[in-house]
Amino acid sequence: MIPTKIILLTGCLAIATLTGCATLSHGSNQNITIETANDNNSGQTQCNIKNEEGTWTATPNSSTNIHRDGNEMEVQCENNKQTGVTHVKPKFNLSYLAIDFIILDACIISCVVDGINNAFYEYPSLISVPMQDSPK
Repeated sequence: MIPTKIILLTGCLAIATLTGCATLSHGSNQNITIETANDNNSGQTQCNIKNEEGTWTATPNSSTNIHRDGNEMEVQCENNKQTGVTHVKPKFNLSYLAIDFIILDACIISCVVDGINNAFYEYPSLISVPMQDSPK
C-alpha cells in the first residue's frame, strides 16, 4: 500500500512541475489598452495590433486581450481622416526566471514551458498611438 502512495505522490509532484511560475501567475495572455493622441474622430478609429503570436482588432480606450510575445508589437490605428502607428517592445521579467530556477525545478521544465508560452514577457498595459492627418 505504501509504494502505491509514493508512486501517486511522485506522479502528482512531477505533473505540478510541468508548468512555470510565469505561466501560473499571469498566463500567456495579457490585457492592453490603446489610447490615441490627437484623434479628431475617435468614434470611427479602429486599431490593428500585431505581433508574432497573432493579430487583434481594438477600439481606442477599450481593453484587448493579446498573446504575450518576446518580439516587437505593431499597433496601427486609422479613421477616415487620420492614421497612426507605433511599435512597442516587451519587457523581460527576470523575477519569474529566478522563481522557476530556485523554487520550482532548477529551470529544467518550467523555463521551457514559460519560454514556449512567452510568459516571461510583458507589454505595457497602456499604449499611446499618435494620430496624424492622412496624406491627401
